[in-house]
Amino acid sequence: MTTSESLWRNRAFTRLWIAHVTSGAGTAITNVALPLAAVLVLGATPTQMGLLAAAGSLPNLLFGLVAGVWVDRVRRKPFLIWADIGRSLLLVTIPVAAWLGQLSFLQIWLVTFAAGTLTVFFQIAAISVLPALVEKRQLVEANSKLSTSDAVIAIAGPAAAGGLVQLFSAPRAILVDAFSYLLSALALGGVAEEEPKHTAQPDREDAQEPVNRVRAAVASIGREVGEGVFELLRTPLLRALTVTSSLGMLAGSISAAVQMLFLVDQLDFTPSVIGIVAAFGGAGSLLGAMLAGKSSRLLQAGKTLVVGKLLWIAGTLLLAGADLIGYEVAAAAASRALVGLGSTIYFVNQISLRQAITSVRLLGRVTAARRFVLFGVATVGAFIGGALGEAFGLRATLLVGSAALTLELVLLLFSTVRNARIE
Repeated sequence: MTTSESLWRNRAFTRLWIAHVTSGAGTAITNVALPLAAVLVLGATPTQMGLLAAAGSLPNLLFGLVAGVWVDRVRRKPFLIWADIGRSLLLVTIPVAAWLGQLSFLQIWLVTFAAGTLTVFFQIAAISVLPALVEKRQLVEANSKLSTSDAVIAIAGPAAAGGLVQLFSAPRAILVDAFSYLLSALALGGVAEEEPKHTAQPDREDAQEPVNRVRAAVASIGREVGEGVFELLRTPLLRALTVTSSLGMLAGSISAAVQMLFLVDQLDFTPSVIGIVAAFGGAGSLLGAMLAGKSSRLLQAGKTLVVGKLLWIAGTLLLAGADLIGYEVAAAAASRALVGLGSTIYFVNQISLRQAITSVRLLGRVTAARRFVLFGVATVGAFIGGALGEAFGLRATLLVGSAALTLELVLLLFSTVRNARIE
């Protein structure tokens, strides 16, 4: 861990940042190209898009708790590297299948699910390793730098994705993401984090029979999962952040299930226009990353979360009424900018709060327990979004998502989160 005032002098953080940027650049393209492949190539319905959204969140529900235990038991760098390599290999199958004329919705769903499973391990390991690379007082700065990079990528990536899809088709555009994960894996090879001592209890020496060893391993995993859940429940601020964020995940997954269809079918946007609109979200995220630290120092982290959520809600409402207002492209672009601004301010301060108050020794398991709850809600939300889209229309579904975000804001205002600060 560095004591330098500049994070850029911290070699391990710099390598982590490089990996973050390279993989993020490709992911920004796939986030546009993959749902467009389902909509434009396969003609997916709202229900199918709901299923596709669920495929990305379901792995957190199924594997998140175990992933947290594994991350806290072993060195995190190998998790990061192999997750990148695995995601690269999975994504390559999409353009190959399209080239052979065999691409199906089932394959897109399975690739999304498998890549999402690897992403669970990657994200928990990445969140858990950061506090070991930088000092506590640098956490907001470090997360802001990572979010600033995400924002820059979000400006260029979607616009590039729209152009690539328009020129070469959605499946071929996904090749860029596959290559970016390989570059990320190479960069991560230079990350040498300071690992906390493992707390897993070794199996008893007299437990030699395979059945006993399996039982001992299961019991050990159960104990460690329990430690993460207990820490999440016993800490008031972590508990409050989990409850409020669950509503946010529900809102986001409901809207995400139909958003691409809304842009294509309701607003009649082409892939290139969708990319440009998404780039405005990146511009908002860039501004949010730049303001996250300053707003936290001025208002304290808790009040900054409230401001971020207000901006986020305004953006979702603007998108739902884009075609009613007129100037659809401008309205949609402004909507994405507000969502990017508000969500980035919110996420940078929220994750910094959690990292600051959670022991590094338990951070993987606490993060996994939290994600288990949040992405369980997100999986349900994706199914709800698809069903609402089929039954009541795309605009009504987006408005339901906005309503859920508003309820989250109300809970923030009446919880301990509002007055939280990083010390």
